[in-house]
Amino acid sequence: MSIHIDTEKIEAYIRESENIDLKSALGDALFLDVKEHPENYSELLNGSSYTIECGGKRSFVGLKTTLAYYTYARIVKNGDGNVTRFGFVNKDNEYSSRSDFKEKLMAYNDAFSVADRYMKECVRYLNDNKKDFPLYRGNGGINANRVTFRVLGE
Repeated sequence: MSIHIDTEKIEAYIRESENIDLKSALGDALFLDVKEHPENYSELLNGSSYTIECGGKRSFVGLKTTLAYYTYARIVKNGDGNVTRFGFVNKDNEYSSRSDFKEKLMAYNDAFSVADRYMKECVRYLNDNKKDFPLYRGNGGINANRVTFRVLGE
């Protein structure tokens, strides 16, 4: 992540990701309780491996990593920088080359896909452990809160 991105913008994208993506998946009651009492949700926030009823094991990365991917996707989509094979960079001088718009959209869609997958794992964890999360009222659904951009032609 470039140091040239305004921290106020990053914080705005974090809040947006929390309120749109995380809250819709967790439900208002659980979302607010996680924000107010994060110490009670260490495993949900940080991810872990756990055993399911049939004896199998599952793992998930947690809400922190999920939030990071949702936020990164918003930075890629809305930021002043560019995504290149060297990462997300800003145009520093006249010799910096701007990355292709198509490449930026691909990076945005990829980051949101990863975030959605991680969120599904968190929701599966909540569903597998409903007795431990009485505030969770979800049915396991994830709302798609984004527009998929497709570039037609070259």
